[in-house]
Amino acid sequence: MEVTNFNNYGIMNEVEAGATQINNYYGYQLPHQGKEDAKNKIKRAEGEALMGKLVDAGKLDADWQPVGMSGSERALVAKAVCDRLEIKEVWQVFGLLWNEKPETLRSYFNKAYDQKKTLEFLDKLKLNLD
Repeated sequence: MEVTNFNNYGIMNEVEAGATQINNYYGYQLPHQGKEDAKNKIKRAEGEALMGKLVDAGKLDADWQPVGMSGSERALVAKAVCDRLEIKEVWQVFGLLWNEKPETLRSYFNKAYDQKKTLEFLDKLKLNLD
């Protein structure tokens, strides 16, 4: 079997071999579907404005993907946005959006408060979001 295309989405592997496509799917939504679902949860007027502020601040790119942030910083951003938008499924929504396991983001959030730089980052984040 000659593999013509291989995609590793982190939660799903997709292999194309000629006319055959093999999906190895681990129980999460497909990333391209999940990303759109996550964006739709955030895409209320206030949500788009918040994400736009983070893009302007250089924390996210135009596709709302994190730029140069540690795992803890990503988790703090996800939590701050969801708190403001009253989204309860913080880790699921941003896990799908950023193609990360929700458990990993939650773990990063728990570790964030053990780090000295967290309070400084939160102060800057608050300024970015206000």
